[in-house]
Amino acid sequence: MLSQLVKDIFSSPKLITIILGVGMVIVVSFFIYSNQTIISQLENDAARVSRAYARLWQYAASEATSGSEINFIFEEIIKKANFPIIVTSIEGEPMYWTVDVPQEDTTGKARERLKQYIEEMDAKYQAIPIYYGPDKIIIHNLHYGDSRLIKRLQYMPYIEIAVIVVFLLFAWFSFRNARKSEQNYIYAGMAKESAHQLGTPLSALMGWVELLKLKYSKEDFALPDKNVKVNFAEIIDRMQSDLHRLDRVATRFGSIGSIPDLEECNINQPIAEVVAYFHLRLPGGGKGVEIIEQYSDLPDIKINLELIGWVVENLIKNSLEAIDPKTGKIFINTKRNNNWISISVIDNGKGIVPSNQKRIFDPGFTTRKRGWGLGLTLARRIVVEYHRGKFRLAGSEPNQKTEFIIELPV
Repeated sequence: MLSQLVKDIFSSPKLITIILGVGMVIVVSFFIYSNQTIISQLENDAARVSRAYARLWQYAASEATSGSEINFIFEEIIKKANFPIIVTSIEGEPMYWTVDVPQEDTTGKARERLKQYIEEMDAKYQAIPIYYGPDKIIIHNLHYGDSRLIKRLQYMPYIEIAVIVVFLLFAWFSFRNARKSEQNYIYAGMAKESAHQLGTPLSALMGWVELLKLKYSKEDFALPDKNVKVNFAEIIDRMQSDLHRLDRVATRFGSIGSIPDLEECNINQPIAEVVAYFHLRLPGGGKGVEIIEQYSDLPDIKINLELIGWVVENLIKNSLEAIDPKTGKIFINTKRNNNWISISVIDNGKGIVPSNQKRIFDPGFTTRKRGWGLGLTLARRIVVEYHRGKFRLAGSEPNQKTEFIIELPV
């Protein structure tokens, strides 16, 4: 029961995101609470010490006949405090201070700066009066503020939040990439296993076709209807062609997950071969569907012919399933854009709804009743990972235009 619950949690990216988010809120709340507790304690300590300093000052002012005791208290005790203090006269004029203004600076600018410090201190802490004599006549006011440590600690929650967010993002991306790598490994294994399973029957079929060619002639085949004319040589050639194509498909599946060999050639060549294959197999003998090609004069680039052919084949097959068999059109264009060669596949089919446009490259996503949902996933992997290119859906408008663009570096 528990193991199944854990499995369900880790199989749901949304649930993992929610758990990470809740965990982040709990951790950040704990750090903020701890930090605020420490700051509150330090502030209370500063207030308590400031009141003690005020009593010392009051004692010195009450008992001394000169200002030497006051100077001693200021120089040896107050000045060594780890938080800022300003002692003012009853009129509010600064007399002693520990802030970053020289004690001997009596300029108007220095006075304005000290008064600004006093306003900031009084905005947070109430000034402590210093009394004189039994009648408790107020002769001075002691103003104090936050120490540097408290000011630094006030920024800690934000730093902690930033660090935790970065850590969680790193963990989430690592987990996501690990899952993605695992999925890719599984799909690559499925592709290789499919290629392995196809290999044996394909070899046997090709051997039987060769035997048919050698052993039997046209007269050896009899049809019930003698008026039906059949070119058996052409049939055998077509069978061989399809078997060779199946063999190439098996070879492509076997290449998934391995580093393919790239060779210098013209990108128009594998595209034209794929289109020629589909021309012979268009719905209605090609009377309703058109495949319109427009090739530019392009330089040779390093590609794997089989895999690039597979990518284009996958796009054309998707287009054929999306278009109307009577009025469908597929446009295939190649051109050069600076340091990139662009391949565009456009159709006037039913299109891709906006809610699915961001998901079409996800492994296993498909809107068909049958299929693995791996075609576009593997196609993008071939273009992006193996050829360092780009592969994207440029746009989709139902019954008007759906365009995929492949870009390969020159």
